[in-house]
Amino acid sequence: MAVSFDKPVIAERLDRFCVITGSLVPVGLVIGNVSFETMIGLVGGGWVIRSLLMRENPLRYHTKHSLLFPWFALLMSIALSLFVNGPGSKGWAHDLVFIRYLLFFLALSDISHRRPVAKFMVMGLAAGVGWAVINTLCAYLAGYDLLGKPLIRYTGKLKEASRISGMTAYAVPFFLTWGIFDKKLSAKMRGLIFFIGFLAVAQLLQTHVRTAILSSVAGLLYAVICFIRRRVSTRMAVGSVLILVLVVVLFFSFFRMWNLATFYDRIYYWKVTWALWQEHPVVGVGISSFQDAYKAMAASGKVGEFVSPNGVTYHLSEQTHAHNIFFMLISCTGILGFSAFCWLFVNCVRMAHTQLEGIRMGLVSFPAVFLIIGMTGFNIFHSWYQALFSFLFVLIACKETEGFDVR
Repeated sequence: MAVSFDKPVIAERLDRFCVITGSLVPVGLVIGNVSFETMIGLVGGGWVIRSLLMRENPLRYHTKHSLLFPWFALLMSIALSLFVNGPGSKGWAHDLVFIRYLLFFLALSDISHRRPVAKFMVMGLAAGVGWAVINTLCAYLAGYDLLGKPLIRYTGKLKEASRISGMTAYAVPFFLTWGIFDKKLSAKMRGLIFFIGFLAVAQLLQTHVRTAILSSVAGLLYAVICFIRRRVSTRMAVGSVLILVLVVVLFFSFFRMWNLATFYDRIYYWKVTWALWQEHPVVGVGISSFQDAYKAMAASGKVGEFVSPNGVTYHLSEQTHAHNIFFMLISCTGILGFSAFCWLFVNCVRMAHTQLEGIRMGLVSFPAVFLIIGMTGFNIFHSWYQALFSFLFVLIACKETEGFDVR
């Protein structure tokens, strides 16, 4: 019996596969590195196969896309830094395969011209929040999550707790802003959005990651400033934000999270990374070689110890990243990489502030969250953060702009 080979049908199935797989990246972030990395790779690979099958130019919608060239320029600056400095302990492939995130973005952005990508991405983000809550509850009740990982991975600032805090830092203002300001939502849909948003709030507070919590509040405040005069009453908007701020203040006070010791520690990191940039101003020291370069600079004696106001001396000899997006970018990729990233970020912010209807209303908070969370926290070049970064960029840039409702 002959097997039919209908190219349009196969192409449609590949589109569907890529959309569903890509939308589940937040769930993959909760599960672990292998999970979300597999999803990123499958989406890019599936899209390339579809383009070859249909003999279509995969970049036909992207030649004038405002995010393509700055993102490509950033990748080129990473590659240039790699070839100038050589690979560090992580090897050549570590830096070169950053292209997988651009492929992920291009794939779903292209597919958004044929399928409702934004709708699936929002449902995927909600699923990520839900999966995080379920796994965290299981870890507390049984000592292990659904995949057998111990509770300690959910109570510290690394592993699952780190990835969940980063994801929920963006999810909280996204869902709450959307729920507050979109007047076209039905009562049922608004209630569902608020439910997901407050689940994300609970999950975010549970991680105790201060940077993520503060950035989430900053994102909501920024969104309120953008919408307050046009969408809802001043009393409702200000009241909602004040309640959230009060909860955060009480939470920080109850768990005694106002200690600045870790901030003082970071000042020394910044001094070392600034010295690294001064020695490699154009292309930086490279991403894969950052840890080696940091260790060598800290041991060289060129950077003095930092003595905090409480008299404690900080001089950490090894570090995985700069704990600041500015210092990380400029020390790893130099002026070239930093300029390319600023170009990319500015274009993304402009895009996030256009066509503010439906789903897109929740995206207004993105720049504030991103900047605050990058001041003292996450590593922009970490694989999970790049995956989350790419996921959010798809949501901002995809063609679909209208919201969706539940009947």
